[in-house]
Amino acid sequence: MKYKKIWGCLLGCLVWSTSMAQAPVAGSQVPAASSIRFPKGFLLGTSTAAYQVEGAYQADGKGESKWDFLANKVGATQFVIGKKETGNVADNMYDRTQYLKDIALMKEMGVNAYRFSIAWSRIIPQGTGAVNAKGLAHYDQLITDLKAAGIEPVVTLYHFDMPQPLMEKGGWNNPESVQWYAAYAEVIFKHYGQKVKKFITFNEPYIEHFLADYMMNVEQSKAPANVRYAAAMPKAHNMLLANAKATAVYHRLKLPGMVGITLNLSPCMPFDANNPADVRATPLQDELLNTLFLDAIYKGRYPKRALDSLQKYNPAFRPAPADMALLAAQKPDFLGINFYAPAQVKADPTAPMGCTWIGNNTDPAPASGNGPNRPDQLYALLMRLKTEYGNPTTMITENGAAYGDVDEAVVNGKINDTHRCQYLLGHLGALQQALADGAKTIGYMHWSLLDNFEWVFGYSVKFGLIGVDRTTLARTPKQSYYLYQSILKQQPKLP
Repeated sequence: MKYKKIWGCLLGCLVWSTSMAQAPVAGSQVPAASSIRFPKGFLLGTSTAAYQVEGAYQADGKGESKWDFLANKVGATQFVIGKKETGNVADNMYDRTQYLKDIALMKEMGVNAYRFSIAWSRIIPQGTGAVNAKGLAHYDQLITDLKAAGIEPVVTLYHFDMPQPLMEKGGWNNPESVQWYAAYAEVIFKHYGQKVKKFITFNEPYIEHFLADYMMNVEQSKAPANVRYAAAMPKAHNMLLANAKATAVYHRLKLPGMVGITLNLSPCMPFDANNPADVRATPLQDELLNTLFLDAIYKGRYPKRALDSLQKYNPAFRPAPADMALLAAQKPDFLGINFYAPAQVKADPTAPMGCTWIGNNTDPAPASGNGPNRPDQLYALLMRLKTEYGNPTTMITENGAAYGDVDEAVVNGKINDTHRCQYLLGHLGALQQALADGAKTIGYMHWSLLDNFEWVFGYSVKFGLIGVDRTTLARTPKQSYYLYQSILKQQPKLP
């Protein structure tokens, strides 16, 4: 298999969701830190994901995951950054001695919540069948330790890491994947459901199926771009069905919390508002990127223009009425939102569905492969959800920024990541305004707690509030950590 071809084309693409432009632009007014206030009980925390931080990839009976395979056996990062890097050690957060120090740093920062993911392959090593008691015990202890520090766990069940034995059975293309996942979710809910009050079923279905799988083209398909793109729809549909099944399981168990799903959402706008082709391309891209999933979850249907376009190139995709009824019947208790940037849409007849948006950026000093820094578009997104989707309860489950070495250099023991600080202030200000104008948002989780394994970019791209030395794994809080700390300290406390 031509892995160089597969992975080389990902360069500058997968980082779209976490790398922001480096200069403020119109619409991104930055408030003073002292002016930022959130309601009492509002969750303010940080996020990580299992493969990106845990390490210990073969410890305590863990099975092989999709990313264990891609990092170790394919060597995915070498085709992007020129060397093989893996999550085998990552930030060593599986080790309790280490993660207790990280929890202490979180507590010192002042967060009251922490979003992390459970590795499916730690709980059920083969994906189905026998449950691994040591895997369950690990997360039991982590949850206990977080709560002892006054930090609420927000638990994601799936973050891009299907067990590899299930990938070899077709992964999300296999209709049985719906039941595979529902059975796994039931194990998690029954075991942790009394201790954890907020669960997230999936992270970013669009990214996994329509972006990463398309770019990787593991099958080495020679089909036209639109055909390859539309091939993602059955996988996305199965994942949405699995989400609905898991939501039904959670509610059947009558657990004392909430269950939701996290979507990456990016308001779409023409790259050039004076170019009629860009203007015409934008509405379809908005449906494919945003309303395809929002309409399915909240309205029990797919938007017509997007569905027609996908079925034109994948006529076999005909969701059964019973499928759509299931989606309509199982709405999430809250919607997780991963927001990083709006999508600037540029017409391109050679690209999937006739346009591009990854990496388009009109900022004066744009970051590579990414959309513009526009906190106002987070506000616009939350207002759109209020208007078009009945103002659902939401949580910002990821929001963050990564910049080059100029922001990450350690000088006299300090990391002055000034661009990330400006990004953080702008987006917290936008969220504060959205709450004032009626958005039902219950929390904000900054991405990320630590510099970590960023998929095909390995450790070359850094998103953490805390830096991690790759040789010693020593932690260094950055300027953004102390800025967030100052904001957190001024929030109203629960009695």
